[in-house]
This record gives sequence, C-alpha cells and structure tokens, in this order.
Amino acid sequence: MSETITTTQVPTEKQKAKVRFAKTTKVNTTRTLPRLIEKNGTCNIESRTIRGKNIRFMSDIFTTLLEMQWRLFLSLFALSVVFSWVTFAGVYFLIAYTNGDFEESNVIEEKPYCVENAHDFISMILFSMETQTTIGYGTRYVTDNCSAAVFMVTVQSILGALLQALLTGIVIAKVQKPKKRGNTILFSKNVCIYQDGEDRYLYLRVGDLQKSDMIDMHARAVCVKDKITSDGEYISHFRHDLDLYSELNSNRISLRWPIVLQHKITPTSPFWALDEGEIKSADFELIVFLQGVIESTGMSFQARTSYLPHEILWQHKFKPMSTVCTPSGVFEFDYKQFNETIHFPSSTPSVLKKFVRARYMRSSSPGDYSLGGESGIADMDDVISTNSDSTDLSNDSTKYRKVSINMYD
Repeated sequence: MSETITTTQVPTEKQKAKVRFAKTTKVNTTRTLPRLIEKNGTCNIESRTIRGKNIRFMSDIFTTLLEMQWRLFLSLFALSVVFSWVTFAGVYFLIAYTNGDFEESNVIEEKPYCVENAHDFISMILFSMETQTTIGYGTRYVTDNCSAAVFMVTVQSILGALLQALLTGIVIAKVQKPKKRGNTILFSKNVCIYQDGEDRYLYLRVGDLQKSDMIDMHARAVCVKDKITSDGEYISHFRHDLDLYSELNSNRISLRWPIVLQHKITPTSPFWALDEGEIKSADFELIVFLQGVIESTGMSFQARTSYLPHEILWQHKFKPMSTVCTPSGVFEFDYKQFNETIHFPSSTPSVLKKFVRARYMRSSSPGDYSLGGESGIADMDDVISTNSDSTDLSNDSTKYRKVSINMYD
C-alpha cells in the first residue's frame, strides 16, 4: 500500500504581490463624496451655460485680471506691451511712407525725414520701443518737418504711461492679495460632536502660525445639504447657517494661540435629529469660514475649509494642547497635539467638564502647562491615555493643583 504525500507550496512575497482579488470580494468601506470647498479652501464651483459670460467678465476687467492666474496674466502683460510697440511702429511706418521717406529720390536730394535713421519697419519698431520706454538711444528721432509723427509721439507717450501704470498697479494688487494669508490658518482634521448632559455641541479647532494678530475676527459655518420642505418641494444644496463661538460663548475670536470653536446643536440645527449612524450615512458638507482683517496690511481675508460626514467624530472632544514656558517667558505650543481628541463613551459622565474653565499645572514640573482654548487647562497626560489621534478618559487627577496663569498680548 503506497502512500501519496501532497505538499503545499508556500507562495513567496513576490507571488503574493501578484494576487488579484475578485470584484465581488472588494468592499468599499468609505464613502467619497465630492466637495464644494476643498480642505485647503479651493472652491470647486464653476458657472456654465451663461449667455454673455465673457462680456460680463470684460465689463469687470480689473477684477478679472486680479483673479487671473499668474502665467496667463504675465503672458497678457507681455503681449499687450509688444502689441502697443508694433501698433505705433506701423503708424510711424505709414506716416514715413506717405512722406516718401523710403523713396530713392529723397536719398539723392537729401530731403528731411519724419524719423531720422529709420529706413525700414524693424527700425520703426525699435524707435517705437525707445519712445514708449523712454530709453532714447539718440540715433533715431522725430524731426520737426513732420507734424503727424510729432503728434503720434505725444499720443504714444501718454498711452504708454497709462498702460504701464495700469499693469504695474495690477501686479502690485495681485502681490498684495491676502489670499495666501489663509495658508497659515490651521483647521483641525476632524470635527467633534459631544453630548454634555442634555446639551450637544459641535467642536472644531483653529490656529494661526503667523505672529501678527488679526483684527475683528469672527467665524461661521454653513451646512449644505438637500432639503425637502413640508410641501414636498425639493431644494438642492440648501444652506443651514451655523453660529460658531469660542469656549467662552463669545463671537470675538483671537488666534494668539489655538482655540476651540463650538456650535450648540439646537432644534433649528441640521444635526439635531441625527445620531452617530445617521450622520455617518448622511450626505452633507460642513463649510467653515474664518474672516478677519490683517493687522499689518489692513486688508480683509477669508480662510475656508470643509468637512464631510466621515470626518465627524461622535462623543469626542479635543485634547488640550500642552505648552512649555521657556526661560525667556515665551509659551511654545506643541502642534503635534493639534488634531488629537478624547473619546468619551456615551454611558460615561463627563469628567473633563470641571477642567474646562480652570487652569492647572503639574506640581513636579512648573514649566509645563496646557492651554486648551482661551483659558488654561492642565497637561492631562496622566489623566488621558493617548492612542494616536484619540484618547480615552481616566479618573486619576490627583497629580494636579490649581494655579492662575496670566498672559498678555
């Protein structure tokens, strides 16, 4: 009786990499919804099928040039200048041709020219460029024997100065645009919803990397979703306005240090009747606007971002950011904790509530602080056990003592 031994060959790592899954085994666990506003603030909205759209843009030519991309604007800049040179060169050439400057009889009889030392179209282009840019090499010039050429030199000098002033002003305005100021404004990666007793709040964190403060800052949010009215009317992209406040319920915002903005979910809020599962499966976009005036330039700016349903964390709050007070008295914030959150089980009462409006510091390390928003909060590394971007709450808070921290702008 013979035994048959079968051996199973173990696939190598290279063979494993060549494995292809069947379409039925692929499971899409995340929903990717299109955004109206990208995370970096870019708008994904474009107007189409509008009659006379180009004419409307040309009627507002200054704003159109300001919003134009740099590569297109610089190309238009160069083409407009070269076009003006060639146009006036053609006019000078026509005047000289009418005066007979290119006839051989004028050379023999030595008659005066309209433009000296300009005997062809190329030399007329050089003369036009020298006139408009006020280079004036001296070899080509207009004589007083041709009044038409003198008049055109005057016209070109005036129009050339206006064109140069217009293009220079647009370049300066484009450089001074505060659009890039929003790149130094940080928004948290996620939005948190937390049930505090009978009240429910929506939280998000913002911060500013620049040292210069901003004036008259305020924030607002818009929840964009489709809506069906009581009459059965379908409204696409209906906007629900949401008010955002600081942790002290004030609409005055200062980004000297990172703060947490909150929105109280009321019966008029679009999140009132939604639980965790309904939010994850909903189809909406939360757009956040942060507006203010730049202190150094006095120009207004707006920073934007958006959040989709899968970016909302249920029963989470932002972990207070720890800071270190240097010997020179400067507070250094650790932005590695900017997106870290604390998870609170729904059945566990709020233990962090008593820390929110108090200021704490560790007894053994007087140089370590934690500032969660506009008021100081302890560095809760012993109270909170960190797990990547989210943490769970513990009840050990005996290692902290209360202390006042005064900070001035």
